[in-house]
Amino acid sequence: MICSRREFFAGASAFTLGAGRLFAAPPGWKPSKKPDLVLGVISDTHLRTMPTSGRIDAKWSDKYLARALTHFRDENVDAVVHCGDFAHLGQVEEMQAHADAWYRAFPNNRAPAGHEVVKLFVSGNHELRGSTYGGKGMFVRRLYPDPEERSRHVLASDMAGNWERIWGERYELVWHKVVKGFHFFGMQWDVDEKAMADLVDGTTGCEPPRPFFVLRHAYPPRALLARMKKHPNAVGLFGHLHYSIANWRKVFLAGGMPWLQVPSLNAHGYPGLREEDPWLTKLKIEGMEAAGSVRARQGMVIRLYDDMMVVERREFGEGGSLGADWVMPFGKYDPHPFSKESLKKVIGEPQFRAGAKLSVFLDRIDKINKIENAASHNPVNPVDPVQEDSASLRLCVKIPLADGNPDSRVYAYEVVVAGEGRKLHKAVYAAGCNMGVGHEPNGGVTELSIPKAELPPGDALTIAVRPITSLGTRGKSLAAKWHRT
Repeated sequence: MICSRREFFAGASAFTLGAGRLFAAPPGWKPSKKPDLVLGVISDTHLRTMPTSGRIDAKWSDKYLARALTHFRDENVDAVVHCGDFAHLGQVEEMQAHADAWYRAFPNNRAPAGHEVVKLFVSGNHELRGSTYGGKGMFVRRLYPDPEERSRHVLASDMAGNWERIWGERYELVWHKVVKGFHFFGMQWDVDEKAMADLVDGTTGCEPPRPFFVLRHAYPPRALLARMKKHPNAVGLFGHLHYSIANWRKVFLAGGMPWLQVPSLNAHGYPGLREEDPWLTKLKIEGMEAAGSVRARQGMVIRLYDDMMVVERREFGEGGSLGADWVMPFGKYDPHPFSKESLKKVIGEPQFRAGAKLSVFLDRIDKINKIENAASHNPVNPVDPVQEDSASLRLCVKIPLADGNPDSRVYAYEVVVAGEGRKLHKAVYAAGCNMGVGHEPNGGVTELSIPKAELPPGDALTIAVRPITSLGTRGKSLAAKWHRT
């Protein structure tokens, strides 16, 4: 066993900040010494070849992978975690493209400082099954119709041999590595979780109160969670979901064990956020992110100290931090530092700047459509300007970026339009809420358009907007009046 509960808590140092705050290191916290270990963490890169040529698709370029690895190199990481789905179509060429990018960043697996950068990689479903995706006769089957030739290009035809040739290390179904005294356990796709739990249970040598890490591609099954309950110093990392970690709801406590969802570095299939925000679904959400927002490509840098773990969330498309770091001290806490209850105390309340103002005006729907469709390249069917009736008019609300409290980042806005005896409730995600701070499109101005037919009755309407975090903490409202003419 890695560490007994008694050993772990006996060795844990107490860590308190401020009045009654068990762990909440302020966002501006800077340690006084160097970390004991630095990890670069990514997942779901999904490099793919074009079905017609076998070359890496320009639209699925490895430039974001190169940016992430370059950033990790500049941060002098000791190891890099990849939680799977390297190769979108499960091809050798796609995995080789990763290795080419890796060795450009880390020649001979070495950092510029000279130390080895350890590969902490696990496979995902696309490595094992990606060559069969797309239906009969599609993608890899179309590119290589001859089965014998196709097998030479498919990773899963000889996963162990291909992995060892490309990465220079054995492909083990479950593995254990130690990096600067920290223990890491990896589990490949389609492996029985019992094998992982048995490996963890049978391993000794961890010194409390340090955590150890469990890496897998997808969210852990219940059987693994049940087995891991005996290890209070375990921390899990997983990918697969492609959800944004600008959302603080991506910190999970499962079986008392923290699991951090590693986001997708490739924006392919980036899902909407709607189903992840129950506090917003009660309102009527207009769209996902603001039109024209660049899709985020995210990862992490995790720094480990003798008494705490600090998670920095990064965006590798336009660059920048995704907000305040997540901080977890080592020791016994109730509630857990990564519980939603604790995180709400840390995330704070976003606020508008002093003097901020809403812009409210009436406009035609065809103008709005042109703006909203410009980024997505969808065809626009403008309304005949002659038919400028209530069905083609919308009330436009331009919301300035609520960054008046730099320690709390806005994630969405709740909008209430009040008229005579009735209120209309809306919500909209903040423009660029998944992008790095300072890289929001249009200076972070968020636009919401409301059909005129939906507006409450009355000659004078009050529009009130409240900034909200991803955990639902709310700042003060910003209001404006709009008069019908």
